[in-house]
Amino acid sequence: MLLLCAALLLAALSTGSALLLGMGLLLLLLYAVDRAAVLWTTKTFSASAEIAPKTVNRGETARIRVTAGHRCPLPVPPVVLSVATAPGREPEELSIPQHRGMRSYSLSFPAMHVGAVHPGITSYAVRDPITQRQHETVLPETGDELLVLPRCFELTPLVFAPSDPGLGSVASATEDVSDPMDVRAWQRGDSMKKVHWKLSARKRELMVRRFEEPTLPEALVLLDCTPPETGGDSPEEARTVLQDTLLETAASIMNAQLHSENEVRLPLWGDHPVELSIRMGMPLVLERLARVRFDDRKPFARQLQEAAQRTRRFGAAVVITTRLDGHTTDLMVNLRRLGPTLRLYLVTETPDRADWQRLIGRLQEAGAEVISVAPAV
Repeated sequence: MLLLCAALLLAALSTGSALLLGMGLLLLLLYAVDRAAVLWTTKTFSASAEIAPKTVNRGETARIRVTAGHRCPLPVPPVVLSVATAPGREPEELSIPQHRGMRSYSLSFPAMHVGAVHPGITSYAVRDPITQRQHETVLPETGDELLVLPRCFELTPLVFAPSDPGLGSVASATEDVSDPMDVRAWQRGDSMKKVHWKLSARKRELMVRRFEEPTLPEALVLLDCTPPETGGDSPEEARTVLQDTLLETAASIMNAQLHSENEVRLPLWGDHPVELSIRMGMPLVLERLARVRFDDRKPFARQLQEAAQRTRRFGAAVVITTRLDGHTTDLMVNLRRLGPTLRLYLVTETPDRADWQRLIGRLQEAGAEVISVAPAV
């Protein structure tokens, strides 16, 4: 453009042509107005994005409201916004027509995966109307948080150990002789092991220790928070789908036991360990699960070993994982032999793997229930 203007002006000065001079000055004026419009638009353009609602279930439609505009009175082509909706997805493009002032636009997109994401405007571009060059400005990440919650599906309620006859049963080890609550006078039928002999000698009557009331057995849910192992052409997408399924299986177990009298505990390992409880209520449980990051560096086998040390008050144990090997199978068999019922949810696309069939058979022989779960779609 500038070269053409220079050529016309040089030709006009050489030949004394008023026509060439006028054309050169006109092109120079157009170029100056064009550059001023692009610069004015770029400097005065502003945009913001707001998520409403800020919490949705996986698979639902999320909405982002974009407010954008500029103060340039000169004509310019539409400003193109790049709006990021989810990690790994190509940004959506939103065209802002030429106008002065701020206007609002709505953009809908599916919430495909569980987790906390930050949709927002990543950049905007102003196209030069004459040269067609695009001037892009990258914006810092300042989007609101969108929390995508796991969906719950139907599951069979947990079954507690046969030694606990139903929901009104008591834990197998409810009385701890080292932790009496109080003492009382001896009554017919009391075991002599409960007699407080020193106090009885002082009071000159038999006094027995009174222990805590028996409690209902609890359920322990063990979620494998280590990175799932995947293969194929798109391992990152496959890993995300497996993580969704792991979280939704855990959420479904908690939801299935929501109205049970038995407590359900779900410890989450990692840099910030926390233990979820069904008594928290499902809204808080779902929120905490949605924030799980599958980056736990502790092997899942270690979690199974630690769980075996906590089985004293548990009547049921649930394991949710994507991997199965000889070591974890041995640990689960040992966990089952310690007393609680065991249910394994194996999240996989290939439940009929030959190397897994023998391991699954061992678990079933030990009395464990093995259920395969297909990855979420």
